[in-house]
Amino acid sequence: MAAFFALGFGLLRFINRFETQWVSQDGLRFTARISLDSATQEKWHEVRVLIDGETLIISGRTKKAKQFRGNWNLSYKADIQDDRRRHYVISRRDDTKAAGLLRVPATSRCVTELDALA
Repeated sequence: MAAFFALGFGLLRFINRFETQWVSQDGLRFTARISLDSATQEKWHEVRVLIDGETLIISGRTKKAKQFRGNWNLSYKADIQDDRRRHYVISRRDDTKAAGLLRVPATSRCVTELDALA
């Protein structure tokens, strides 16, 4: 019985390592995770992103994603050591003091589009 629970727990940990993401064929529309760039905010929220020229248009369905809605600029690629994910520093278009981190899987089609903006 204990081996059954240990196997189930190990399987759940293995499954939770993967981040699900939707990306359009051209890589300009995708889902991502976002967090405010502050010491007090550690939660990641799922949002929808549209790359429109030089601007990232972020939207979300949840109430918690409401604070991230709007137009953002991609500042630069963050230097975070993570082989499975890419992190980008973004700032609000109308308020450059408001910054956040955008996280996408490293193998995603949107990475080439985001790297071109950075």
